[in-house]
This record gives sequence, structure tokens and C-alpha cells, in this order.
Amino acid sequence: SGQFIPGFEDQIIGHKTGDEFDVNVTFPTEYTPELAGKEAVFKVVLHEIKMKELPALDDDFAKDVDDEVDTLAELKKKIKAELSDKKKEDVEKDFESAVLEKVVDLVEGEIPEVMYDNKLEDDVKDYENRLAQQGIPLDTYLQYMGMDRDKFKASMRDNAVKQVKLQLAVEKIAELEKIEATDEEAEAQLKEMADMYQLDVEQVKKWVNVEDVKKDVVGKKTVDFLVANAKAIVAEKPKKTTKKAAAKKEEEKPADAE
Repeated sequence: SGQFIPGFEDQIIGHKTGDEFDVNVTFPTEYTPELAGKEAVFKVVLHEIKMKELPALDDDFAKDVDDEVDTLAELKKKIKAELSDKKKEDVEKDFESAVLEKVVDLVEGEIPEVMYDNKLEDDVKDYENRLAQQGIPLDTYLQYMGMDRDKFKASMRDNAVKQVKLQLAVEKIAELEKIEATDEEAEAQLKEMADMYQLDVEQVKKWVNVEDVKKDVVGKKTVDFLVANAKAIVAEKPKKTTKKAAAKKEEEKPADAE
């Protein structure tokens, strides 16, 4: 099954129920620090051997997997469509990331270092809070990763710089293009947040600033604007004509009449 240390399961093969034997392994280098790279011997008693029988791939199996289909063919078609949608979504995300990277590269002018520092501090606090939700103190995590706070912050600085530049660029583009958020769009965003946390919209409004929500909506609309325009440019960009193709086209021209 590949769930144990490499080499463990291979040494079980050939044994039968009731066998007692040793399994010699070496812990992977990326294992927990106190065991990484060390050799170990496990005393094993094989109590029982089980074989997992897979169900037949038929219409009954399809119904058990998904109650919205009646046949195996329908299940296959649905899975294929979902995979296609996932692939399309991944392509869209990659394209958006490429567009935003280009936007960041085009940002010019002096930006106060304090903006980068503030963003970095916010990112570190956010990371620390997410770890705390899992019951892991940041210092414990850093110790496990072999880093101190300074190295950790340094590893996050490049991303903080990019995010500040992107935010400033998006805000400026929104201003130039007069991109705004309507009350209806802000309400829809609040509804999404309420659904996510299984709360009423009115409860969410008590905890968030509606103007901040509108800023988020404007940011998303501006990113959509940039991506849409980038797609239009790509679609309209003429195909490059190779020298070979151009020469062939020249040969096919009719000779001038004398």
C-alpha cells in the first residue's frame, strides 16, 4: 500500500499467518529530525492476511458512487466532464497568474519600504494565526523547519513586495477605468461569505466593513478586466510567418506578363 517506511512492506512478502520475523529499515532523510536517516529493526508478528476485493464496474457500482446517475456509462461521462472542467479551470488560473505577474513587472516608481514592511508583518501574523488554528505555535513550526523568525520573514518578503505592487497597480487601473462596485455586487459578496460560514448576511455585516467588501469586489472586477483584455490581445495577435513559409508564398505568386 506504500503507507509504511520504504522497504518495510517488501520484507513482509512471502511470509504467512503466524510468522514472527524482523524488518530492517532506514528512516527517510525527510522524516522527523530525531529519526531521519537512522536504521531501525521492527519485530513483526503476522496475525492475519486480508485481500481486498474490488467491486465490479457495472451500473450498480455507478449508482453506489453517484446517486445522480443510473449507468456506468453516465458515470464515466460525468467524471470526464468534471475532469475537463477542472483542467479548464487550472488553465484559467495559470493564465490569470501570468497576467498578474506581467502587471507587477510593469510597476515603476518609488514605493515606500514601509508598505512592504507592513505587508510582510501582516502576512507573518496571518501565517501564525493559521498555524494556531491547528494548535501549532509558530516557533515550534520554525524549529521543525530549521528556521528562525528572521529567515522565515526573509523567505516571505518577495511575495509581500509583489502583493504590494499588484495592489497599487490594480487600484490605479480601477481608478483609470472607473471600475466600481455596486451595492448589489457587495451584497452578493456578503451572501457568499455568509454561506461559507453558515451565517445570516446581517450577522456578517456586523463583523465586516461593507466598504472593505466593495474594495474586494473592485479588485476582483479589475483582475477580470485585465485577464479579459489580455485574452483579447492574444486572440488578435497575428501568427508569425516563418521565412520558409514566406518563401513558399513568394514562389506561388504568378509571374508578371511581359
